[in-house]
Amino acid sequence: LQPTSSHKTIQANTTTMMDAIVQLLRNALCTAKNFNILGDTFLYDHKVTAQYYAFPPPLDQTTPLEIFISITQFYAFVSVTLAGYKIIAHSGVGKLQLITRLVNLRSASKEEEKKKKDGNKDDEKSSDAARRLVNQSLLDESDQATRSFLVGINVLVLGLAFFWLFANSFHVTDTDWIGGLWGLIYALIVMEVALVVFLYYMVKDAGSSVRKSKRMEEFAKKMESKSKGLSREDVGSITVEEYGWLVDGWSPFWAEGTGDNTTIISAEGKMLTKEEEAVASRIDALSKKVGSDLPDKIREGARSALFEGYREYVYLVLNFFAFYGYFACIVTEYYVDEATKPEYVHAILGWMTNADAGWLGNAVGDFAWTVEPVVILSSPMLAGYMSPGGKKKEKSE
Repeated sequence: LQPTSSHKTIQANTTTMMDAIVQLLRNALCTAKNFNILGDTFLYDHKVTAQYYAFPPPLDQTTPLEIFISITQFYAFVSVTLAGYKIIAHSGVGKLQLITRLVNLRSASKEEEKKKKDGNKDDEKSSDAARRLVNQSLLDESDQATRSFLVGINVLVLGLAFFWLFANSFHVTDTDWIGGLWGLIYALIVMEVALVVFLYYMVKDAGSSVRKSKRMEEFAKKMESKSKGLSREDVGSITVEEYGWLVDGWSPFWAEGTGDNTTIISAEGKMLTKEEEAVASRIDALSKKVGSDLPDKIREGARSALFEGYREYVYLVLNFFAFYGYFACIVTEYYVDEATKPEYVHAILGWMTNADAGWLGNAVGDFAWTVEPVVILSSPMLAGYMSPGGKKKEKSE
């Protein structure tokens, strides 16, 4: 069994081009092993391995193909474990601490903000909107940090479980070391539990992206009649999401988390003030004029959001097949005796024998997770082709 990590939920934090390539290589090699592709070559001959290193039994049964697989598994053990730790420390705990400090700063400066208001009603309206948007962004990012913390824990345990897969490639699980076979089974159960969390977020993210696309289309239509600027009512009701669309993306410094740099921490109050002033300035400019190309830009963003939503559904399907396939493998280890298996277990395994269900489940899981990195790697090209600029270029050629 060779599980890989999930994508949109953790992709922004963990998945680099190298990670996706290693995922593809790892699961492609496992799929080749499942179907005995090139079975009559040196890749399946453990005697070839013995020419380079004499492992003790039963590790001496390790084939060159299993050596190649183990290298990619060890990479996953290190990279995914580190990614999980970074998500917890940086995007989770660190970000929550940053937001807590910023909220405390805002509470302390509340009275000073009231004294700084001047008599210009338009400026006051812009500053009020900016203050509201900053406050809402802090709340939204606080929720995102909590989610990152939970996701990071699952990524961390997923990475640690790869150590047992790495050991299994060397037939270590045929011994009583590191828990033997049941150590591997328990590691797989941990990975399956983590995958359930990722599947939940895939469902949530896919639906959210599709709904976001619809909201963007509606907002773009609304902006077509706002070339002379946003009205006071528009400014008063603008949301964080809509402001991001109007300025072609808003990513305040607290959205990226924080480190432990003392110099940066001491400057957070000034950074927060500057961010709020910048938002107020841009809102004031938008209240006077909205670019004529803005609706088209928002529609392009809507198409991108729709693409992301559909892609997330593809990830969901692939990971569900992988989850069910590996789940079937685990079930076969708990119900070894075919004659005493409960009827519901027979149903879960598709009324196949343990041997057939175990092989098919493993093969389906490995194949699904071979396709997944292909989708990840091809997504930028597909997204570029689907954009208006990409289609125009294709036609001109």
